Amino acid sequence: MRFFRPRPHSVSATSAALAAAIAAALAATAGGCTLEEPADDNGSALADDSAALSVSATAGSYDALARYWAPRLYHDTDSTEYRSDYITKINFDGDYNSKNNWESMDAFSTVPAYLYYSVVESETHYFLGYYTFHPRDWCDSAFCTEHENDLEGVLLAVRKGSANGGKGTAIAAFTEAHGHIYQYAAASGLSSGSDDLDGTLSFSGSHPRFYIEAKGHGVYGCDSRCDNAPGGDGIVYAVAAAGEPAQSPSSGSGNFTRVYSYQLIPLDQTSGDQGLWTRRDDVCDTCTFGSWGRMRGDGLDSQNAATMPWSWDDGDDGEVFSGALLCDPAQLVDTQLNGTPLDSGFSHSYVFNPYATHALTIYALRSDKNRDSFGNASDIYLKVTAPGAPEGSDVVLDARSFKKNSASAGTWYTWRRGAYDAEGQRRYGDTVQTHHFCRRGRPSVKLEVYDSDDNADDFMGSTTCSGTCDRSAGIDLGDARIKFHLDVFN
Repeated sequence: MRFFRPRPHSVSATSAALAAAIAAALAATAGGCTLEEPADDNGSALADDSAALSVSATAGSYDALARYWAPRLYHDTDSTEYRSDYITKINFDGDYNSKNNWESMDAFSTVPAYLYYSVVESETHYFLGYYTFHPRDWCDSAFCTEHENDLEGVLLAVRKGSANGGKGTAIAAFTEAHGHIYQYAAASGLSSGSDDLDGTLSFSGSHPRFYIEAKGHGVYGCDSRCDNAPGGDGIVYAVAAAGEPAQSPSSGSGNFTRVYSYQLIPLDQTSGDQGLWTRRDDVCDTCTFGSWGRMRGDGLDSQNAATMPWSWDDGDDGEVFSGALLCDPAQLVDTQLNGTPLDSGFSHSYVFNPYATHALTIYALRSDKNRDSFGNASDIYLKVTAPGAPEGSDVVLDARSFKKNSASAGTWYTWRRGAYDAEGQRRYGDTVQTHHFCRRGRPSVKLEVYDSDDNADDFMGSTTCSGTCDRSAGIDLGDARIKFHLDVFN
């Protein structure tokens, strides 16, 4: 199935029913009821919900879904500078000039609390992102560094189905802290994949609980630090009901005794408070971003240090590349985790993904020449690159995703992520052929086939696509052939 993005306001009957169910649950919560706690063992829900997976949320129901699962944040604060540990929106000072945010923290008497959020939907899951913005990443020691602007965040994977009034079942969460991604299990049966599980997610009603450190603002799953704030100072942020105002902390003191309400801003919101994704191409020396995926910030110890979710890239997360947490979250989840919650049905086919700029479907790969030493069959793999990656490499796919050792010349091999002799050694819950990624300016995509050798890999041919192109019938690259289709979105 190719990537598909429906019109965001075409609400189906099933979507309307889901929205009504979510709204009813939220109304009950506003009336003082406690939302049901997700069960410790979600196995039965995962097994019994297959008939409900076609239920899909759109438009306003995405906001309701995000609000239902919105995190409860236990934010450590430092008494030397409480205000620098308050979350807010980038335009809290009335403009989108990211170079004056450090100074504006002292100029404004209130700092209302906001979280940015994103929703991506696959055939089987919702992927809900929540992002905390601080005008300052700060320290109070001569032996540490600080920078203007700071963005960290959370990704929550929710299996679609009838559980929790049609809002699904949380299976896992991923947090970002200082360039590293941490994994937390919400459903039983999950195990480590390309990276180790870091703990078990806890909930307050339907809201996953997270700890945010003072000064550097890294986000982690709750542990003992959510019971007793380090240093004795910390505040709690909880999502406000729709239409309620965002609160500004009156003080950062107390051992998580003060609770303040935050409001949600869609990451791709175009009116009112614009989302960060909406401004992604606002790149120049006087703009919001200094480069694609890096917010401008001057002075102090580093320039343009705050990175965006479409640029996050954990160096030890296996065959997950730059921006996957936002643009291809199914790939991130299925690579970093294993277990029955994924084996029982986990699709990489999206029905709503407004963030991916490219969808590349690889059908098959073939060697036409034996390039190994002494005339042996080639060990073929595909390398795909697209310039403009905000962080790290421009690589989209490589031998970690697919490789076939001793490929018989003239034989087509069906491309599946993790298949045959892939160096990533991963096996996936879906027969994945399509890879989604995001780049600035929709650049050309280059596909190269190589024969893998111990010393230097042998080049077997390449092709480049400058926009949407269909090569599903196959294209001759010289010493190899490939069948693929590339979609490029506006």
